[in-house]
Amino acid sequence: MAKKKSTSRADAVRNAVDQAFQTQIPRERISELIDELGSTAGRLRGAVDDLRPASAEEVKALRADITALGARIDALEAAAKEKPKPAARRPAAKRAPAAKPRKSAAAKPKAKPKADGA
Repeated sequence: MAKKKSTSRADAVRNAVDQAFQTQIPRERISELIDELGSTAGRLRGAVDDLRPASAEEVKALRADITALGARIDALEAAAKEKPKPAARRPAAKRAPAAKPRKSAAAKPKAKPKADGA
């Protein structure tokens, strides 16, 4: 029978590290994986924020905004009531198309009738 080599824990760790480096992932792929992990963490953070209920301070701020918007609407409606409505415009009277100037008789001589010469 062959005797097994007794290995210490330090040797076992060295062997594991050597095997890990032999099956090393390329740096480009590691960089891609880290980028994907970061973007996934960002999406997860956003999803958790969306699920979180509004705090009391946020609700108070929203109520203040709604009150301010209501006051602006009231002011605009009051201003609209104070201004008289402009008079309705009357439609413009339709004009007859401009007449073409007549040509004078002197400008163009009339054609003479042909005489029958029999």
